[in-house]
Amino acid sequence: MKKEDVLGLIIYLVIIALAIVFGITVLQAHNAESALNGVWNGFAYILYVAGAVILGAVFNACLYELGHVLGAKVGKYEILSVTILGLCFYKEEGKRKVRFASFDGLTGETKIVPKKGMEDKANPYPYLLFSSLFFIIEAIAVMVVFTLFKNSSNKALTDVAYFVLTVGAIGLVILVYNILPFRIDSITDGYRLTMVSNPKNRAAFNELLRVEYEIQQGNHDVEVKIFDEITNFTADLNLNKVYALLDKKEYSAAEEILDKIIAAKDSVDGKVYIRARAQKIYINLITRNLEEAKAYYDKEVPVSERREISNDVSMASIRAYLLMSGLLDKSRSECIIALNNVYRAFKHTPKNRQQTEITLFNEALDRVCTAHPDWELDGYKLQVAEK
Repeated sequence: MKKEDVLGLIIYLVIIALAIVFGITVLQAHNAESALNGVWNGFAYILYVAGAVILGAVFNACLYELGHVLGAKVGKYEILSVTILGLCFYKEEGKRKVRFASFDGLTGETKIVPKKGMEDKANPYPYLLFSSLFFIIEAIAVMVVFTLFKNSSNKALTDVAYFVLTVGAIGLVILVYNILPFRIDSITDGYRLTMVSNPKNRAAFNELLRVEYEIQQGNHDVEVKIFDEITNFTADLNLNKVYALLDKKEYSAAEEILDKIIAAKDSVDGKVYIRARAQKIYINLITRNLEEAKAYYDKEVPVSERREISNDVSMASIRAYLLMSGLLDKSRSECIIALNNVYRAFKHTPKNRQQTEITLFNEALDRVCTAHPDWELDGYKLQVAEK
């Protein structure tokens, strides 16, 4: 299990534990004094708590993304979409639209891009900080309401106080999760804040947003800046350039970039590093003779990294693992494992990269099929995307 997965599991367990403690120490004690105590054999109080939890999740998710939206505007960014609990609000051809979408975050995500002409001036700090400031204001308001009404002789007002407290407690959980200064199962604002404190990362953050936006718009020839100082953000951005170079079969230039990322292993995220390593292995097995490629593989790629590549469901890692299994390890069963993940990985590949990925993947598969014609793997070829 990867470091971020372990951290994510620990954090979720802590959240569950805190929820249980809050329920036992706060809500259970309040139940005895509530106006709803005993109503419908206690079912009314269950509905009361459920309502507070649901409203708390929705309200705080909206509040958090509102902070992102206002912070983005102050920081000179354009809003591309706002996703709240899976409901995505966006504009297309001047019309406001809504759809269901996945998101990178605990309760939502606001996607942004620097305004045109502001790529060097756009400031991510308001975007990353406003949500936390909103939650601090919410916490103050919650404590004022709770203090005023918790000891009221009117039980209905006491119920209001504890309802508001529950909503605020959920907000606190969301706040704590999002200000954690490290990467877990999603990229938190706290993690981004630690990264953009480095001026190079700040420039890379804005450049990465711009490149991702251009990619989503279908720009096949987007120009990507190369950063010599390797950090998590700059490495991620440099990998976009690698992809463009692979598309043009400029393998030597791609390797130069990859070597810098691999050499800075301790400065980059595990997933970024392992995909850089996978791309390097792919280039070696495609461009060099088998003896040279095997020498690099045996000397430079430890067993732990081979295992990580095999477990990573991305087209870069699948291509590399297919070649590793077919040409070096000569294992048909391992090839099948890689091939069974292809369509899932391809589905999550940006649309404008899919044509390139079809070419790269099929080239890798052809190498394996040529080496082992009796394995009958031709049926796994990706088809050319329809225009």
